[in-house]
Amino acid sequence: MALVRQAERTIAYVADADRHALHTVDIDGRSLLATTPLAGAPSQLVVLADGRVAVSLHDSNRVALLEPAPAPEEKLAPLCEAPTPSEPTGLFVTPNEATMFVASGWGRTLTAFVVDTLDVRYAVPLPREPRAIYVEPSGRRAFVSHAIGDQISIVDLEDPLHVLRSVDLRRHNGETSSRRTGQGFVLTALVGTNPERVTRLLAPMVSVDGDAGSISTETYGSRFLAAAPLVAVVDTTSESLLGRDLSVLGGLDDVGGPEKACTLPRAAALVGDRLLLGCLGVDAVLELDARARDPMHFERRRFRVPAGPMGVAVEPGRERAVIWSQFAAAVSVLDLHEGASTKPVVEVVVSKELPPGLTAVEARGRILFHATNDPRISGDGRACASCHIDGREDGITWQTPEGRHQTIMLAGRMNEGAPFGWRGETTTLRHHVGRTMKRLAGRGVFSGADSADLDALIAYLKVMPAPVRAEADEARRALVARGRALFDDPQQGCATCHPGGGTDRAAYDVARSPFRIPFDTPSLRFVGGTAPYFHDGRYATLGDLLRGVDGTMGHTGSLSQDGLRALEAYLEDL
Repeated sequence: MALVRQAERTIAYVADADRHALHTVDIDGRSLLATTPLAGAPSQLVVLADGRVAVSLHDSNRVALLEPAPAPEEKLAPLCEAPTPSEPTGLFVTPNEATMFVASGWGRTLTAFVVDTLDVRYAVPLPREPRAIYVEPSGRRAFVSHAIGDQISIVDLEDPLHVLRSVDLRRHNGETSSRRTGQGFVLTALVGTNPERVTRLLAPMVSVDGDAGSISTETYGSRFLAAAPLVAVVDTTSESLLGRDLSVLGGLDDVGGPEKACTLPRAAALVGDRLLLGCLGVDAVLELDARARDPMHFERRRFRVPAGPMGVAVEPGRERAVIWSQFAAAVSVLDLHEGASTKPVVEVVVSKELPPGLTAVEARGRILFHATNDPRISGDGRACASCHIDGREDGITWQTPEGRHQTIMLAGRMNEGAPFGWRGETTTLRHHVGRTMKRLAGRGVFSGADSADLDALIAYLKVMPAPVRAEADEARRALVARGRALFDDPQQGCATCHPGGGTDRAAYDVARSPFRIPFDTPSLRFVGGTAPYFHDGRYATLGDLLRGVDGTMGHTGSLSQDGLRALEAYLEDL
């Protein structure tokens, strides 16, 4: 979302991913002025100085430029567009408006475009699931946050090779224990008196304790916050995390309890020394002290907003903020003056219709999937989306009652059929979801109105959008075709358990442990973006997996390096 001033009015441009549209909203007049259809689901947008609007379309793998009409009541006109790697999300335009940077989540790439023509300047490979971008005013470095992983990536923009570095965001609790980080959807900078020297980056996210459970119990939920909210503060001068040794193993009361903890941060904006943070799950905007070592522990106040706050914008020169709530399809205005009410002073609903492609039951399920304050789901405030980020997975191997198991991607896989779980112990999705809730120390949802909510959650699991891959070039298609032939070749045996890249729904002792424990065969749909691999995450890459499981999962040991690369390319394309 972005704000502009037009004809003495404040206009909000809103990216509505559900309706594949860009809404023009008159904030002062409290009305929807126009809706511009788009060729895909918008993720982020930026308004240029001349009024043009740049927008990333994450499910059509495009970035587009649009031009406003003379009157804001008219739709914007398309100017040009360009292809991107899979799933463009983050968007950042340099102050001189010469270069536009796009972070592609599934494509794991930072692409630099010429703003006026959308020609590609260069592209830089990144770690998994990049989201937000910040380019410092000097133009020397780009900082990129990640929804999954323990780092902020730093790209050297002056170096011809665009060398990649990173800031380790893990929080350490002693010599041997550390907490992983994730949910890095937001990145902003605290600018001091010299804007050319930004020295503090603020990255709202969560700190995750993968060992929160005990192998000897029936549950891996607890009153300790397995997913603890924090705002990571990065010193850009030293390129390091401030407060690395700060313990975040406190109880729920330290962050307001599960009903208040912001464990799904999705949008942010700075107002002077205040950080406004939009939080899914609790449907609130938090006002935090941006100067603190960890602003999450210095909450000044919170504003209740409609469901699904995904956008926050602050109007320059005025003490008010505008919030876009995706699930409620509503724009709200907050009065930021000291002592003002924490309820929105204005609310504009852009549509009262259900999003295309979602039934009322599935829309309810989406809200439940992101609910961080539902004791039926967990006892420590975790939501389904805490481990299954955007319906995918968190890249973490968790301690469970059966040992160390990694999170499995859900989106695009839930219609493969039973059984479910790494041990294949549940025969229905309903049973599996309820069992998981109990293991998270939740009450479960089984009877009466609860039963209807469980049905809604399961309905949403089956329709969660999967990534849309960018079109491959001819050389890549040839490599994938060779890999497919190797996959289907009985000599390798891959398709025996994974027919067509799916699953035979059987369990095998692939770990070859003394206990002879069978593991369910998971679907390989979208496996290329779900590292690490194996039930316990022992393999960092697909290449490591193919080399490491010869004889226990197929027979790939005799393949040449070229053959392994082709097979890996096919798996990445599933």
